[in-house]
Amino acid sequence: MKTCSQQKKILIIKFGGLGDVILSLGAIFSIVNHHKTKTFLLTEKPFDSFFLRSGWFENIITIKRSLLYFMDIVQIKKKIDNLDFDFVYDLQTSKRSSSYLKLFQTPKTITNGIGRYAKIIHDNQNRNNMHTLDRQMDQISMNKIKFRSDMDLKWLFNSKFPIPKQNYVLIVPGGSRKRKNKRLPLEIFNKIIQFLLNNNILVLLIGSKDDEQICKKIKLDFPKVENLCNKTNFFDLGKLSKHSLLSIGNDTGPMHLISKGERDAYVFFTNYSKPELCKPVGKKVFIFRFKNDKENFSNEVLLKLKEKLCL
Repeated sequence: MKTCSQQKKILIIKFGGLGDVILSLGAIFSIVNHHKTKTFLLTEKPFDSFFLRSGWFENIITIKRSLLYFMDIVQIKKKIDNLDFDFVYDLQTSKRSSSYLKLFQTPKTITNGIGRYAKIIHDNQNRNNMHTLDRQMDQISMNKIKFRSDMDLKWLFNSKFPIPKQNYVLIVPGGSRKRKNKRLPLEIFNKIIQFLLNNNILVLLIGSKDDEQICKKIKLDFPKVENLCNKTNFFDLGKLSKHSLLSIGNDTGPMHLISKGERDAYVFFTNYSKPELCKPVGKKVFIFRFKNDKENFSNEVLLKLKEKLCL
């Protein structure tokens, strides 16, 4: 029988925004289940609390990323200096995270990623044109890991947040402050919200700190909406998504989480992001492309809503 000290140790590196983290769940789950041994995660807050609920990891290591890659490496080295990993998987595959792999240049450690410090290099020439899910599936297959999509995500919906008694729709009108060009004009959301309220459907506004201004504006224009901006955590949002009639929003992190609730999710894309590379994944995800025609786009969404809600 192997002792704990003899067990193999695995490290997965995953940073990024909420959407990117959600899209990586399949690859992370597949790695954990393939090795069936002590697995560690290197990430940042607030995703430590998110992944803690999964029960997938022996330990979750967090750093606060710096403007200087070197300072990241100093933090990582300080936290993992006494840990001897057999496999390290970089699922971030950025220049920054690729530089972290230099810490694991030992004869026994197999590093999977891109760049000169990866022993197993994901060198698919089409990788930059692949959807995140497909790209990571291809990357981990180089370690002979079979991609698994049979995750039990009950932990993602475990919350004490009260569910409204009235039928409701989640609206995500904002998005990253750094990528405002991914947000649709507010007039489009106003038309959708007015339609829902006219049909006695409660509207719940969802967003983060970056979205407070736009959600306050909507609340002023439509006092009957419920503004939950910056008032829900990951698991509250997961639970709300499970019980909603449907959800509507821009190409932003919360819509990726909402898509796991397996209710209809209408996701809006502008010309500044590509759904073929990063769209939310789910059986009931519907993609709408905005081509700077507010009238036609609004009519398209409202027609879909009428069909869905039998109105």
